[in-house]
Amino acid sequence: MGKVSIIVFLCSLPLCFYGQMYATSDHYVHHSLIINPAFAGSQDALSVSMFHRRYWDGFEGSPQTIAFTADAPLNSERVGLGLFLLNSKVGISNENTLAGNYAFRIKLGESTLAFGLAFGFTLYRNSWDELAARDANDELLSNQQSTGILPNASLGAYYSTSTYFVGLSLPMFLSHEYDAQNDSYRMQNRMSEYSYYLHAGITHSLSTDLKVFPTLLLKYYPNQTLQADFNAQVIFRDKLWLGAGYRTKSTLIGLLQFQVNKQLRFAYSYNFNLAKMIQFNNNSHEVMLHYNFNFDTEAPGPRSF
Repeated sequence: MGKVSIIVFLCSLPLCFYGQMYATSDHYVHHSLIINPAFAGSQDALSVSMFHRRYWDGFEGSPQTIAFTADAPLNSERVGLGLFLLNSKVGISNENTLAGNYAFRIKLGESTLAFGLAFGFTLYRNSWDELAARDANDELLSNQQSTGILPNASLGAYYSTSTYFVGLSLPMFLSHEYDAQNDSYRMQNRMSEYSYYLHAGITHSLSTDLKVFPTLLLKYYPNQTLQADFNAQVIFRDKLWLGAGYRTKSTLIGLLQFQVNKQLRFAYSYNFNLAKMIQFNNNSHEVMLHYNFNFDTEAPGPRSF
């Protein structure tokens, strides 16, 4: 497959599958706000996170994602509020998603059950003039840019204790169908096209200095096979996190985290694709920063999730 064909294929993805595929992070435990609005306020303090992910490293025009999230509980702790901004670039397509999150939290003894709702919109822009065409008068490329705004919404539930969590969500469940004749999208609500996410994790102490933290993320897209991320990390003295994971369809994941202090955390991940579909480096990198304000210094250590 030539590079031109690959670029055309990448650019067609937002047109064909918008509202079905959804960007996620290898460190989804700390970016659950993007996939589950009920996560808002679950860290019991104002928390902000950023991550940058680049796919298919070394290939010009490869996809990349940048995200910023912020969430906090209100004084009553019954309500959690959140906000996230997500920028995705795929070839000539650029999408910016902004969403506000609301969670209603119910205390059940030492655990918390939350229900969440998010509403936002995506601003998309396709820069057709960036394509290199053999025919300068090609009518398909006559419009230099096409832009639009697409509304969307998410639903979710999140249950957590001090040692484990379980979440279920429908992220960005509205779908949008592209109308090539009018160069626009039509919003639709088809239950048969909803995407379902299940994420869970548990922390287990092996000793005073050592913990294990296995996590799971299941993603079901309509008319497609189930995708699963299986991750496991070892935590040394609440400072250093080392782990590995496997994503179905032959992707190995290396995970590294470092807790700089009780508020600041740095993380890096590397994806190695075992399937050699084309002859170039199709591996991915991701970098994350997470900061937790007003952290209780009396706590025994930073939270795992």
